[in-house]
Amino acid sequence: MKKKILCNLKYRTFGRITSALLIAAFLMTGCGSSDSNENTTAAPATSEKTTEPLPAATLTANSPSMIEDAVKVSLAKDGMVKNPLTGLWIDESYENKRPISVQISNVLPAVPQTGIARADIIYEMLVEGGITRLNAIITEYQGIEKLGPMRSARHYYDRKALEYDAIFFCWGTSIYAQADIDGGLANLEAVDLNWEPGGFRSDDRYAPHNAYTNSDGINGRIEKKGFSPEHRNGLYQRMYKFNDEFTPINGNPAKKVITKFHNNRQPWFEYNEEDQLYYRFQYGDKQIDTETGEQLAFTNVLIQFAKHTPMPDLPELWDIDWTGEGDGFYCTGGKVIPVTWKNVKGVTRWYTADGSELSMNPGKTWITVFQNSNRDGIVFENPKNEDNAGTDSDNSSEETDESDESNESDE
Repeated sequence: MKKKILCNLKYRTFGRITSALLIAAFLMTGCGSSDSNENTTAAPATSEKTTEPLPAATLTANSPSMIEDAVKVSLAKDGMVKNPLTGLWIDESYENKRPISVQISNVLPAVPQTGIARADIIYEMLVEGGITRLNAIITEYQGIEKLGPMRSARHYYDRKALEYDAIFFCWGTSIYAQADIDGGLANLEAVDLNWEPGGFRSDDRYAPHNAYTNSDGINGRIEKKGFSPEHRNGLYQRMYKFNDEFTPINGNPAKKVITKFHNNRQPWFEYNEEDQLYYRFQYGDKQIDTETGEQLAFTNVLIQFAKHTPMPDLPELWDIDWTGEGDGFYCTGGKVIPVTWKNVKGVTRWYTADGSELSMNPGKTWITVFQNSNRDGIVFENPKNEDNAGTDSDNSSEETDESDESNESDE
């Protein structure tokens, strides 16, 4: 892995650096002094590439702080790099890999899902009929034996996938998503497993809630269609900024986060002080991944308010506006702060109230995209005694995924 040593950092004293590491540090190259803040990060935190050559580098003996950075680079967490979607260390072979973006069913007959705990980021958005559908953004998708159940695409999902330069996988489409896949959305690379090999039907559920894929199917389609498994030049931009370690935020209490789409759809999250994670609940119970047998949990929960508009010729279908800017909330560590978002050169960036870029805690993130006309549906609680009865459980058995069948090419 290419290692870059950058310098001109503040002097520090380090008492635990061995002579071997000192020798290794001085054998590596660094950079010349500068009064600017450019090129001051030693470890390669993301997979972003620069098109301009870096300046020639030198390392001087009077820069003790460079020793620490040289050690970080030379070890690189034993051959690991930072995942730009989580801020966590992953194998260096994933440094420039494109993630996949997989459309996941989320109605009662489709739960529990399988394999979605692998996701770095999960989106939840409305589709027609008041139901929600998930999209799992997954970087480390090798070794998955079963992922799903999958469901049909909506055009605002495939457009979100394009922000990540992700390869989009679905099982069926709406007519608008199909138009995107057929070439209406430049640079989108997608696979519809309803028509292509790479997926399978399980025998433990009835269609359409039993459609799955796996790593073999994913890799096979990527290879067959000639999609690049690595980020394409100029089509990937960093979307998130992460702290080096968990850092509390100065916000209001948010031990319980309720996302009330409507009376019969009120999933929620509960914060656990011990592991500093938000645990996901829906349909009156824990949301489990059958691959792990564990409840879905996230370090970060983002609420994104966005304009939802009925499509003019098919008003039962939604359009979600990703352009421009908006606001929302960021939850971590049992606290919540207001944030804003802005579409910057085709990708969504997040900011704090003072205009600074939001720096999130390292870990997985759940993003709920919410109607900006339904702000009262987001509720933050700080309960002492949890009582989950009634939350997202009343009449939940009435929620099905059949209302959209007439508008999509899905079996």
